[in-house]
Order: sequence, then C-alpha cells, then structure tokens
Amino acid sequence: MATIHANRGSPKTDFLTGGMQSFSFKDTQAPRFVFEFEPPTSKRKEPPIETVLTSEPMVTAVLAKQMGRMHPTPEPRWESYMFPDTVEPDDPAVLVRQDQIMDLSDKLQSDGTLAANLPQGNWTVIYFGMINTGKTNNPAPPEATGLEVDKMSREHTRHHFQGQFAELLGQLSPDERRAFKGITIDSYEVGAQNWTDGFAAEFEQRNGYNPVKLLPVFTGRVIDSAKVSDQFLWDLRRTVSEMISENYVGGLRGIAHDHHLKVWCENYGHWGFPGDFLSYGGQADEVGGEFWTRPASRGTIECRAASSAAHIYGKQRVFAEAFTSNLKLEDHPYSFKARGEQLFCEGINHLVLHVYAHQPKDGIPGNNPWFGTAFHRNTPWFRESGSWVKYLQRCHGLLQQGEPAADVLVYIGDFAPQMTGPKNPVPTGYDYDYIGSDAILRTLRVVDGEWVVFDENDPQRIAARWEILALPEAGFVRPQVRERLDALKKQGGHVLDSVPVSAEALQQAGIAPLVANTSCPIRWKARRLDGGMIFFLSNFGKPGPFEATLRVTGLQPELFHPVTGGIKKLARYREDAGGTRIAIDVKDTSDSFFLVFREPASKPSVLEASASPADLELSYDGSGMLMAESAKAGTYTLKLGDGSTREVSIKEDSLPLKIQGPWQSNDPEGNDFSQLKKTTFDLPDGFGKGQRVLLDLGRVEVMAQVTLNGKLCGMLWMPPYTLDVTDDLKPGSNTLEVKVTSTSTGKPVLGEVQLRTHTRQGVGL
Repeated sequence: MATIHANRGSPKTDFLTGGMQSFSFKDTQAPRFVFEFEPPTSKRKEPPIETVLTSEPMVTAVLAKQMGRMHPTPEPRWESYMFPDTVEPDDPAVLVRQDQIMDLSDKLQSDGTLAANLPQGNWTVIYFGMINTGKTNNPAPPEATGLEVDKMSREHTRHHFQGQFAELLGQLSPDERRAFKGITIDSYEVGAQNWTDGFAAEFEQRNGYNPVKLLPVFTGRVIDSAKVSDQFLWDLRRTVSEMISENYVGGLRGIAHDHHLKVWCENYGHWGFPGDFLSYGGQADEVGGEFWTRPASRGTIECRAASSAAHIYGKQRVFAEAFTSNLKLEDHPYSFKARGEQLFCEGINHLVLHVYAHQPKDGIPGNNPWFGTAFHRNTPWFRESGSWVKYLQRCHGLLQQGEPAADVLVYIGDFAPQMTGPKNPVPTGYDYDYIGSDAILRTLRVVDGEWVVFDENDPQRIAARWEILALPEAGFVRPQVRERLDALKKQGGHVLDSVPVSAEALQQAGIAPLVANTSCPIRWKARRLDGGMIFFLSNFGKPGPFEATLRVTGLQPELFHPVTGGIKKLARYREDAGGTRIAIDVKDTSDSFFLVFREPASKPSVLEASASPADLELSYDGSGMLMAESAKAGTYTLKLGDGSTREVSIKEDSLPLKIQGPWQSNDPEGNDFSQLKKTTFDLPDGFGKGQRVLLDLGRVEVMAQVTLNGKLCGMLWMPPYTLDVTDDLKPGSNTLEVKVTSTSTGKPVLGEVQLRTHTRQGVGL
C-alpha cells in the first residue's frame, strides 16, 4: 500500500522532536493492516513507539513539510526536500474548509483567556503561538553562548550586530579599525525556523493569500483539499528560505556596509539548513565553501554550492575553508595537495587555511583544536611552507583569471530548502553551474544566444556565460518563474528539458566536451580568457605520459607548473575537430598543470615523435627555437605540422653522481623534527658540461630546503624531490646543505642524494 520513511527527531536539526509523523494513502477498507518495520543502517534502530490508523484526512510528512523535522545527516541530497503529495480523500465532504474556520485572535484576553461567542455546534479550538527554537550558538565558550538570532528578521539581525560588532568597533583604535575588513558567517548548523514577527503579512504579500486560516495544517489536518494544504506548506518553506537569505545575510550585509565592512558567508548548512543555498550566497559580498581532509567525503557539494552561487551572481572569487579535519598531526602539504586540487576543480579559487589556533606557549605540537589542520608556528613544517604557499598563490591567481568556462546551467527547481542540485547533471568532459529561481528572476540574461550574468561590481562586464539551461523535473514552479523562463527562451536562450543532460543532446547542440579523450582519469577546471583559455589538470589516475583533447584551437599551448612556477611553450601537440590534443609527462599522480592558451601559434607543432614525453620533452624557448630535452642518448625523429621531418641527436645518457658524504648533522631547531645535513663534495672535471644538472634527494620526509654553495636553491615538498642546480654548481669543491623537516609525529628522512645530468639542445627548423 505504501512505503513510509520515518526518522526520529534530533535536537540538533529539529524543533519538533516529538509528535506523530503522518502519512496518507488512498482510502482503503480491510479487516487487517500489517506494518513491517525495517530498521535503518544508522544507530536509530528502535521501532515507532505508537502507530495509529485513522480515517481522518492527514497531511503526509507534515512535521517535515513545516520544517520541524529536517534531513537528519550533514549532507542532504537534492531530492531530500521533495516530499510526497498528500492523497486526496475520496469524499471531499470529510474535509474542513477555510470558510468553516474562524480567526479568534482578537478575542484573546490579556490574561490568556478566550472570550468569544461561537455559533452552535462542535468546535475545535486551536491555539497557535511563536516561541524561540531554543538553539544556541556553538562551538563557543560559556560566556559567549546564547540564543541564535531570528534569521528571518532584518530588525533582529540589526539588533544582533549592534550588540556585538558595533560594540567592538567602538573600542578599536583608528589603526585597529583599518585592519577590520569584514564579518564571516560560518556554515549554518542550528536547525530551521518557520515563523517570525509579522510573518503572516509578509507571507500574504509574497504569495497573494493570508495564511492564518491555514494554520491548522500545521497539526496535520487537511484544509480545503490535499493540494491546497500541500501548496500552503510549499509556499511556507519557500517564503522562509527567501526571508532568511534577504533578512539575515542581506540584512547583515546592509548594516555591515554602513560600517564599511564586507560580509563573507558559507552558503549552506550541515544540520537543518532551511535556506536556498544559491540566493543565500548571492546576498553576501563574498561566498565560500569548505572541504575536509578527514573525512575526505565532505566538501564536494559545499564547494560546488559556493562556486555556483559566485558564478551566477557575478562574483570573481570563490573561497573555501580548506583542510578542515579530525585532527591528524601527520598531515603535511603533500599529503593534502590532491585533496585541495579536487576542490579547485569544483570551482574554488581561493583557499582559507583552517585553522590557525593561537599559540600562547612554545612547544611541539602546540595547542590544536580537533576540527582543523595544525597551521601554526608550533607545527614543525609550518615555517618551511613558504614554497607551498607560493604554489597556492599561483593556483589562486590563474583560477581567478577571466571567467568560468562551463556550458550548462542546471536549474535546481523552485522548491525549498535546498543545499545542492541534481547529482552528476552533465556527462564527463563538460562542466556546469547550478542556478535557482532568484537568479533567473534577477540576474540571468540572454546575449547573442548565450545565457549570461554580469559582474556584480561592473554591470557592463559579462562575468559568466553558458550555452544551455537544463531543467529537471522538480515539481511545482511559480508562475513568475515560468514567465521569466519563457521570456528568456524567446530572446534566444537554449533550454533542455532533462537532467542529467546527455552527451548526445550536447553534441546535437554543437557543443563539444571541454576536456575529452583523456589517457587516464583526471580532475580538471577551465577558465575562459578574452581570446584564450586556461585549463587546470589535476588528480591524475596514473603517472607517465598523459594525453587529452582540450576544446581550443589556433593558439599556442603553454605549460605552467604551479609548484615550481616554470613556464614552457609546448611543441608536442596537434589540432583536430575536437580541439588541441596535448601530450605531457606526469611524474606523480599528485602533479598538476595549467595549460594556458593566450596567443596565436607562430611555430609548427610536433605532431609525432619517436619517443614519449617521459623520454623526450619538446618545447619552444623565448626566441622561438624548438628545444629537445632528454636523459637518454639516441636519435629522435620529429614530424612537424608544416609537413617537414626533423631529427635530433642526444649524445649522452644521464650520468649520475652520488653524493656520498660524510654528512654532518645537527638539530637547528632544538627538537627531533628538523635536521640540518651538510657535506662537501668535489665535482669531477667536465661533469655536466653542456648539459643541465639536477639534484635528486631521493625519498624525503616531509620537506627539504636546499642550499648549495651558500645560495638558497629552493624548498621541496612533493615528489620528485629534484632541483635544477646547473647554475649553482662550481668546478672543484662544492658545499651542500639540506634541512629536512618532518611532522610532529615523524622523523626527518633524507634519501640517497645524487646529481643527474640531462641534455637540452635546439632543433633546427
């Protein structure tokens, strides 16, 4: 007859933890009904305390539909708040109609008694009142703990600001005040609410009808019809969501601007988020997601939520609370590099390291909260992390260039609340952003057949554009949203009425994949430049030669390595109908590269070579000379795009020179987590003459700072632990110092150190 999904209420998410959960089904007569209880896989395995069958019409899932019971896990799915319809009774005469309901609010006396003359008959009197949900802010010390602010009220939000930030601002010196730039709203984790002062009038203004005589629906009663009752609760959730976005985030932004501050918010919540993640983020100046390293499962929907909100509301930067974790002191930059880059590929372009805890005392491991990575001065590798921070800055810089390159806008539907959109909405090789009704009504336009939004701070500049708007089956959509969509379609916007979008539908629309035919699985992100493209490639499925087709033609590919800052103009590539096919060497699965296309190709590409990119690297130098680089002797044949063939001869194999020591070791930091190793070695006559020389440290745990002949050469924090030291070597005696730093749970390790040669020479064209 029916499958019922029932959850026990939790104080963490729900303000209606008790009460009967209601479910309706078609009128059925039977001598016997059987309930089969299947315990969930969670710890909440006890069966219902009481089960009641009644012929009285009841609203299905009324506790959840009025937001008194929210999704019970930190990560709701898109469909989590798509509720089943209440079943209409066969006989409408059993229903209570609004014209049978009397509003007795003006009959309530000051002493709480009701004084009213009612017509003869049997009446049910229902008293409705508003109370605080009882939720307090957390985590917070006792003296800073109090009730959460009413987030549906702009007035209460302003009062909250005046009681906290305005007090603080009044105590700051002018210098301190200049350093105070903004306010952060952390992820929403305090459950829902469904009423506020003046809500009935606000509801009527937004929805066109007064809700007072529909309040008995909160008790599970069906008023007028199942459709009317469900629609009232749908409108309630939508209105609550809008008011939280506008009055809490928007209200805080307004008063913050009055004090020359900005509002930065995480536009989602893990425990009972009652909002629409897109409009919620759109109300802030800056928007951010978050991701965890432990558990690594948390972060994908949060970061996609943030990037979509930023893109559809014309914001350039997309932040993320980065590397939040159940504390593990063995973590270090290389161990979480791939994880951070996964979220770059969800649209994040500025990481906010979480967390720097104040360190009132010296000593390792220091003062560490359980909910973050130990980014602070008492973490051994923290002082050595400058090169890692530069890598992050390079990634941020390039990922903030231009505008996001995604082909599909995915509508999340008109219902609320929502924390994410449909899962996996586009095929492999394509990218997307979510869009909600608020942006469709306020920011979305059609220009030259493309869906576009304009820069929030520069209304003349297009901030993002898409080819397709995809509409899933998502239930009721308000008339004003449908009318706006129809108007935009008439202006030339291309709409697909299905999600997930198929590859065939995109190909029929003439849209090729942005990244296609990869030789192993990868994560990626693309940015559109004025006349160019940027592709970020990361999280490679395996090391070794890698190939992919990128949707761009006619431009010179440049390989930018964010770890080293090195830039090379690739020579090995070919163009076909799908774009530019590149071939590169991946030395570690945690490698990452930017492929930048910003200027026309002026030299012929190498279409084929008799060795893989791992054995023969081909690039153009600044003068336009084709350069071949290899550690293996041999004659290599190159077929160029102009139809010519060239040969290049590498005369010498790589020559290793082990640096045997003896090594002098000491502990410069006065602890067991850092070790300075020093040795002197003689460079043989002619070693590396006419070649490049690499210093290879072998295995390193976990960072190594290299100084050669008194010159700081670099800090190595990920494999391969190699540096080009050609220009730092000298004939005869050389002095090498390697400072190795570990985590606070390990010991510094330095592997077998050696010098290796390879040849780099020009190829005549």
